[in-house]
Amino acid sequence: MKTLFIATSALALFASVAFAAPADQPGNKKPAPGSNSETMSAVKDTTAGAVGTISAEMTHTTKGFTTAAATSDMYEVTAGKIALQRSKNTDVKEFAQKMVDAHTKTTDKLKSILPGDIVPPAHVDDRRQGMLNDLRGASAADFDHRYITQQVAAHKEADILMRGYAKGGDNASIKSFAGDTDKDVKMHLNMAQELANKYK
Repeated sequence: MKTLFIATSALALFASVAFAAPADQPGNKKPAPGSNSETMSAVKDTTAGAVGTISAEMTHTTKGFTTAAATSDMYEVTAGKIALQRSKNTDVKEFAQKMVDAHTKTTDKLKSILPGDIVPPAHVDDRRQGMLNDLRGASAADFDHRYITQQVAAHKEADILMRGYAKGGDNASIKSFAGDTDKDVKMHLNMAQELANKYK
């Protein structure tokens, strides 16, 4: 019994550390602002959005959902912080701060209800790392457009992920979490789309 308690505690600690770890992959080289091709970044973001939609539609297990949701939150918080540093637009900065706050909150909530045998990823995947690097490498003139475009795609993906697990997931607590979170995701998607329309 004592061994089981120690093992469970260790898993919980590892999960806490994983959620708190820097989102970037180890060894990632952050591009300097203005070093990316806007055309290439646009193509990459479009491809990443399409891949994300397919991935979200295929995620049904608790482990798969946890990985996807945790990765999404890490991306959102980091992207928001980048936008807070780089954007000169008040509307964009206000949205970015809301994303940092909201996705930090959902990270904490998911962490508190995870089964002991499921450990979230410690860093973003290759796709989100590429998206973050596209934000960092964007020119000042392209930054807001790049961030907002990514946000619309990311929240469409999150909506599919949350709706799917809320409908067919295999853990009651996490199904409830997904259903509740999806309400906020839809609101954030509307906000991102309004920004996209406002700053075409």
